[in-house]
Amino acid sequence: MKDQAEKLRELMREKVGNGVKSSQQSKNKAKVLAITSGKGGVGKTNFAVNLAISIKRLGYRVLVLDADLGLANIEIITGTNIKYTIADLIARNIDIHEIISHGPEGIKFISGGSGLQELSIMDDKNIQRLLVEIERLEYLTDYIIIDTGAGISNTVINFVMAADEVILITTSDPTSVMDAYTMIKTLTNNGYRGKLNIVTNIVSGRKEATDTFNKLDMASNSFLKVKLHFLGYLERNSIVNKAVKEQTPFIISNPKSTLSKKINIMALRFIDSDDNNHQEEYISFTQKFKNLLFGRGGS
Repeated sequence: MKDQAEKLRELMREKVGNGVKSSQQSKNKAKVLAITSGKGGVGKTNFAVNLAISIKRLGYRVLVLDADLGLANIEIITGTNIKYTIADLIARNIDIHEIISHGPEGIKFISGGSGLQELSIMDDKNIQRLLVEIERLEYLTDYIIIDTGAGISNTVINFVMAADEVILITTSDPTSVMDAYTMIKTLTNNGYRGKLNIVTNIVSGRKEATDTFNKLDMASNSFLKVKLHFLGYLERNSIVNKAVKEQTPFIISNPKSTLSKKINIMALRFIDSDDNNHQEEYISFTQKFKNLLFGRGGS
């Protein structure tokens, strides 16, 4: 009898072997996925990078936008030397293609920078300028994964609200669960209608993971009338810290680990779900973001 890992490997080989291309290629724009959390320190960026690599291995073009402006760290996790950041695009008028860095296994990313300058210059006017540049990329990639900052600032909420789907990362810590609920409540109150996927991270095992999700789902159902989707969970594991120190994503350094297999399964679930749910009328990420800015009086 084949185990789950072997079935997963066959699915991966089948998709790559068939030259999988997403429904967004050529005629449509990229699918945008926002990875967020109500609380910092829950492993959001690590998850974003490893998921991006897994989706890239399935034959899709993937761009990661590090939208944690001024506090970005994707380049640290991936061990990539960057030349330009979003601040250079805004302050120095550098073309967006020049600020794209090439990460592990062919993923591409744009750094939000790691200094106060990047944070201080991102007012509504400059965010709109960034959106104009991002729009140029939407036909050139299949998936744009946005790694947002933590919390519920206007910038974070707009990035999440404009995404096609959301992956909300939480741990079992009560403050993390409460902050995740606050994010869900904020999105709901602002009219978000996309799919809300939940990943429970740094848990001891399946029971803790499902218990955490059920608490969040029950509260969301009872008080917000929102149904959450459990995408999966990742256990607490020393290979994560080791991978960060070595600046190599764990899906590369430990491809046969349980964590890597779970990331691959989540990528497959997401892709399969996306392939089976095409939208006839599609509003692009940049257009939705612009609508949000204009809607609250941005200029």
